Amino acid sequence: MTFDGPQRLHVAAAVHHAVRGLSDIALPLIIGLVAGGRSSSLHAIGFGLLGVAAAAAIGISRWQATTYRVDDRALHFRSGVFSPDETVIPLERIQAVDTIAGPIQRLFGVTGLHVQTPGGGKDGDVVLSALSSRAAAELRAALGHADQHVDVVTVRRRLSMPALLVTALTAPQLGILLPVVGGIFGALQNGLLGAGETEVKNINSTHEVVIIAIMLLLAAWVLSFLGAIVTFSGFEVQHADGRLRIRRGLLQRRAVSVPAGRIDGVQIVESPLRRPLRLVTLRLEVTSLGGREAAARTLFPLMHRAEVEPFLETFLPDFAGTLTVDERPPDRARRRYLTIPVVGVIVASAALVLALPAAWPAVPVLLAAAVLSGLDAFAAAGVRLHAEDPRVVVRARRRGSRVTLVARRRRLQELDVSRSILQRRAGLSTVSVAVARGTRLGVRHVERTLAASVLARLTATKSYT
Repeated sequence: MTFDGPQRLHVAAAVHHAVRGLSDIALPLIIGLVAGGRSSSLHAIGFGLLGVAAAAAIGISRWQATTYRVDDRALHFRSGVFSPDETVIPLERIQAVDTIAGPIQRLFGVTGLHVQTPGGGKDGDVVLSALSSRAAAELRAALGHADQHVDVVTVRRRLSMPALLVTALTAPQLGILLPVVGGIFGALQNGLLGAGETEVKNINSTHEVVIIAIMLLLAAWVLSFLGAIVTFSGFEVQHADGRLRIRRGLLQRRAVSVPAGRIDGVQIVESPLRRPLRLVTLRLEVTSLGGREAAARTLFPLMHRAEVEPFLETFLPDFAGTLTVDERPPDRARRRYLTIPVVGVIVASAALVLALPAAWPAVPVLLAAAVLSGLDAFAAAGVRLHAEDPRVVVRARRRGSRVTLVARRRRLQELDVSRSILQRRAGLSTVSVAVARGTRLGVRHVERTLAASVLARLTATKSYT
């Protein structure tokens, strides 16, 4: 199917661009409102109306300048007001067409499409912000990614409300948000936020340090909880006609379609908060999703560890099989797994005690945590690579989480064996693999002979160009 001439987006795209334009000029607009408000409320109103008019003009001009068309070879997308750009994507390179329905799209009853290619970025190579249901269906069909009718869905699984709440309560984003909240505390300490420096200097007891630590943890947890609810609400995965269709989102509904044959690997992530509950997150490794955040690559946000193998057998049979690793670092490598976390904690503890002497009771706790972390990393590390198995299974600790990567041998992007100076002396090596757009996982301090054997076996099944 082709289109007769360039097609415009739905007029709702003008509103979408206007809102984005308003966000782009938000800072100077706020400054103008504050400056105008000091002299006269009429000036403030004038600045506000001027900002809205400017945003509306931006939205309308961007909408008029945006067109698309499809011929028998490629998708042509043209955008830009003052310096128009045209993007041409051959149809055979289109790997997925994602559906986006944010508040503005739902208000107007339209949908947005993101066209993905193997080298695409976070939001896709082509973003069509607003199309009518009919236009979206016609475009998907023309691109070879037509919507599948519900009666061809083979299997599906939804995230229940209790599971969503547990997902939010144990959200792994906590480790990302803690530094942000800690940065606020640092700003207080440097006097950047009002009387913060004076308040920090008044902290002179262990009790106060504990209270502040609890408050920081609580603030990070609340932010993480709300973010997970918004991200994973309504999560559903379907398998239909050789494709996975994943839907998620509260404020902005997203639907991602991925051909099962183009999936390079699956990650099984056990975060520190979920491991005691034997809960894991499954993530996809696909080239077209490689540049996106973890949430966009989520295959399923929460399930019991015992459900993983049956789930893969049902939805992705090519990755099904045992997940245990049987080739591991030797016992003499255990102390090497302890060295880095223990040294890191010693340095961090020295800085902490210098900044807040009352925090010294935390030092032995941190040291104990570092030792446990090193022992856990040693226990997690390993590789599974059998001649009759087309998969490679690699397990290791990464950023505090235990990660198991299941990948197709023939779809590995990189194989690497490295040795530091200290490893050479001990006869040890680090073996690592990379899939999709560079997702890498490695096992440290394995025997040099084992690393060479793994490299040889993987190379034998992989053709490099």
